[in-house]
Amino acid sequence: MPTAESEIQNARRELERVLASTGFSRNERIARFLRFVVEEHLEGRDSALKESVIAVEVFGRTTDHDPKQDSIVRTEAGRLRARLSEYYLREGKGDELVIELPKGGYTPVFRRLETTPQSAPVGGKTRSTLWFAIALAGFAVVLAATGWWLFPHKRTPISIAVLPLENLGHEPANDYLADGLTDELIRNLSVIEG
Repeated sequence: MPTAESEIQNARRELERVLASTGFSRNERIARFLRFVVEEHLEGRDSALKESVIAVEVFGRTTDHDPKQDSIVRTEAGRLRARLSEYYLREGKGDELVIELPKGGYTPVFRRLETTPQSAPVGGKTRSTLWFAIALAGFAVVLAATGWWLFPHKRTPISIAVLPLENLGHEPANDYLADGLTDELIRNLSVIEG
């Protein structure tokens, strides 16, 4: 549980940001579940985060709810975990605080993302290295093209096999056409040099 008042406020702001997202604002059931577990945790009532209590408080089940016969809480917890993952991959990608619901329990965990310094702007030594690499690659391409053009290549004939065309209509009148097309292909290919 976050202890400092500012951490609690940050957690509540993150909760409201998540609940305002499209994935949660359209699904009241999941949003109510997330709000309940986060608020109970922030208020220091982790003991209330049991399957039977959540079933009654969030999903409107009766007090004699049997989790073995009605797995609503486990099912919805799986959906909630998936929604949170989806949120932090898309809309919440830049959020500094992440709300997680670890498997095997219903107590949320708040994790602050490490702010990694953005990649250094291209400048100074990095920029000159980049230009050197581009120039070197360009020189290699020009050298290869020049070598290909200057040095004669031994032209070896290419072997091509022409398979006879088949009359798929099985009409005897079209057998002549299939044979004629095969012969014409062979003749046209034979006049091509190489």
